[in-house]
Amino acid sequence: MSPNRTRFQSREHAGSELARALRAYRGTGALVLAIPRGGVRVGRVVATALEADFDLAMARRIGAGVALDETGIAWHAGNGEPCADEVPGRGTHFDQLRRQAAVYAPFRARCDPRGRVVIVVDDGLVSGATMYAALRRLRKRGPARIVCALPVAARHGLEQVRALADEVVCLDTPERISDLAHHYREFQLDSDDRIRQLLAAPAGAGMPPLSLAAQVPYGSGWLPAMLESGAEPQGVVLMAYAGGAQRRAARSHYLARKLRARGFATMLVDLRPDSRFDDAPSSDLDGLAARLRQALDFLRARTPFARLPAGLLSTGTAAAAAVRAVAADPGQLRGMVFVAGRADLAGRAALAQLSLPVLLLCASGDPPSIEVNDIAFGQMHGPRQLRLIATCGRAFEDSPALASIASLTADWFALRFSAQAPGMLAYRK
Repeated sequence: MSPNRTRFQSREHAGSELARALRAYRGTGALVLAIPRGGVRVGRVVATALEADFDLAMARRIGAGVALDETGIAWHAGNGEPCADEVPGRGTHFDQLRRQAAVYAPFRARCDPRGRVVIVVDDGLVSGATMYAALRRLRKRGPARIVCALPVAARHGLEQVRALADEVVCLDTPERISDLAHHYREFQLDSDDRIRQLLAAPAGAGMPPLSLAAQVPYGSGWLPAMLESGAEPQGVVLMAYAGGAQRRAARSHYLARKLRARGFATMLVDLRPDSRFDDAPSSDLDGLAARLRQALDFLRARTPFARLPAGLLSTGTAAAAAVRAVAADPGQLRGMVFVAGRADLAGRAALAQLSLPVLLLCASGDPPSIEVNDIAFGQMHGPRQLRLIATCGRAFEDSPALASIASLTADWFALRFSAQAPGMLAYRK
């Protein structure tokens, strides 16, 4: 990886990728221990994905290559020996470590590692001292197997801890790391309150709440995206629009808030971030479809939402791009919603090939929109519904209309994401 290239969008993203590398341990009764503070968000995602118990491995770096374990012993990763008590600042650092442990204590599961597979997680490793101290302490507690799991680690630092682990899983190993933050797009330090919240999440809970600005790589540039969810989302909706007009963006954010209130995660992405116009010309459809496929790949591979059932919501010409993007390969999508969409522009062949359930919404006061949606409806062969939303005019600007769209969309995705989605006939209403 290039030293100037950000690998992870967030610690949650790093945790989701690390969980895939550790998938052999899913459902095995493993215990995940996270080193606070940086490793807790990573470890929470890993533990959830692996259906594992979750607790902390208390350790604290106190100097170059030196760290304290939870008993107050200072370890030097370079020579593997305990350091003398006269390590500068040792007493102060130990007091801080004990204070931190006391703050987290009421929320911890206090899992016994004896005889278990234990996966120790942090958000990265530079010198290796903190992980070294955590593993030395853990080894004395009798685990059956120790797995050291890291999103990124400097090669020299990783070598310092290999002898203490039965297995090392690391996604990136650059020659050196000058600043761990360079490997994350969002690297804000979590507060103690946030750590307690993550610790208090029940075993088997879904992913924690998330609000993250992300950038989807496309060609030599990026597409801006916003990923948000409450706790334990039941599914994720990718919301794509083509153009940065303030009116359309505001409507998309309103719908996203309503969907999150109904228990869905959302990912908003602008397929034409440099445009100030409402929509893209039909000549850009293939390019928009390619960008949308890239956004879908990003959602499936590089976000904590990868395992959730997914749907797609598009507007305007982005709806036509969505048809072209998924007609031949719907992947993991369960359904789509088009709001004032121009799915008709995708062409008869793509519409006929589309097999995903589709909900088409258009304004009752907009005859041209009704006409083009009726054309698209007639050319589709898969399950679909066409619904007219009562509006004061041709656009979805009034609050009752937006509330109706939000309610219908949330109901639609709730049905599509259910374990046994009902069958559906095509109809207009």
